[in-house]
Amino acid sequence: MNGTRLALAASALLSLFVLSGCTQPGTSAERESRHYVYAADDGFDPNFRTNKADTARMMVPFFDQFWQAGKKDRDAGLTAEAVRQRVASYTSDEFLASVRGKTSFAGKDYDNNKSVSTQERKAMIAAITTTYMDGYQGRK
Repeated sequence: MNGTRLALAASALLSLFVLSGCTQPGTSAERESRHYVYAADDGFDPNFRTNKADTARMMVPFFDQFWQAGKKDRDAGLTAEAVRQRVASYTSDEFLASVRGKTSFAGKDYDNNKSVSTQERKAMIAAITTTYMDGYQGRK
């Protein structure tokens, strides 16, 4: 009877360790980058396939700058009203129009001048503001 309980407890602990080893919490910038890439995907283009894992990895520095800005603002002692204004500025059309990227295709880099879809715009605003607030609130 004791051997059965010991085996059962050992298998439960092993399962717990295996499952907890599979989680990848990452930083706020990594989480929001991954979330943005999947949320902004418009879903269908038969002639083009995006490598989402690589795209998310390459977007981490973009979102990390907002985390760093949030941390800097917290360290500077910005008031809650100033933080709200900063977040509101990230949702403005002027700010989103200023965000330009580069597209790499067949070994060449191209300026990305295409218009941003509503779905992509919402995903970007959500990711930027969440990452900024994570930095401001001290969440990794």
